[in-house]
Amino acid sequence: MIGKVKVNQSFGAMCRYVLQEKTPDRGAEVLAAHGVRTDSAEHMAADFDAVRAMRPGLGKAVLHVALAFPVEEKEKVTGEVMGRIAQDYLKGLHINPENTQWAVVRHQDKTHPHLHLVVNRVDLDGQTVSDQFIRSRSVDVCKGIEQAYGLIVADQVGRQQAREIGPTPAQEKATTPKEQQSAEWSRARQEIGRALSYTAGQARSFDELREALRPRGIELALTRRKDGSPAGVVFEQDGHRVKGSQVGREYSAGHLETGFAKVRELGPAHDPAQAWQQVGQDYALAKLAAEYTQAKERQAQQQPGKQQSRGFERGD
Repeated sequence: MIGKVKVNQSFGAMCRYVLQEKTPDRGAEVLAAHGVRTDSAEHMAADFDAVRAMRPGLGKAVLHVALAFPVEEKEKVTGEVMGRIAQDYLKGLHINPENTQWAVVRHQDKTHPHLHLVVNRVDLDGQTVSDQFIRSRSVDVCKGIEQAYGLIVADQVGRQQAREIGPTPAQEKATTPKEQQSAEWSRARQEIGRALSYTAGQARSFDELREALRPRGIELALTRRKDGSPAGVVFEQDGHRVKGSQVGREYSAGHLETGFAKVRELGPAHDPAQAWQQVGQDYALAKLAAEYTQAKERQAQQQPGKQQSRGFERGD
């Protein structure tokens, strides 16, 4: 069993994501809940926010956990079992399921069984649920549940996937607070890049991209020039701020805006991946042209007065 933990800001965006009201074909099924209505995303979010209001200064009150099981466990991990596992998971994190709002929703859009657990970080007494070291604690809790329920150990079916939710090599080697902070920032950059690879090519605007990233625990901040054009974009996850260009040149504000324009041009019946691939090709061609120009300049400096190599002549 693998658990991926995110701490988000918006209950509205999260509830819309887990209930999948606009895409019922994905088979979102509420398995269990406590303290919230489950008939609609609007009602669920309103119930979460009502309790959250007791701690208005808590920016990220949404605890979102995706628990995934090996496909081999599909028959064993029924909806009833998933509901019990979710409550045991909360107890393992020292979260009282009787004094905290939460909801468990199963999605059917993958071959392997998995669920989404949404938890309010403000409990029913108005106390804040700690998220300190929650990712490392989650790994230990998942291992304990595997043993308690006789589940296949995650490492046996996917070591690479298991490592994604465990410490990175840089985090394991870090011995000082500065090294740990650097390692955590690098991990956030990788996760942001992974999320953008799935979402950026489908968005038509920064607003759409922001909404697509929020359920993944990523916020987007945009600055604009006086003429309204995008000047810079910053992504934030778990308190780590990463510039778009630090994730990759294709995720700078300018390149993202170019990608949005191409998606809008293609209209509703387009292939988003094709549009984003074209942006990457345009960037690669521009980079190649720049390298050719630099090569010509270096050659001119090395051989003054001589005819330049035909390798860079126009028409070759």
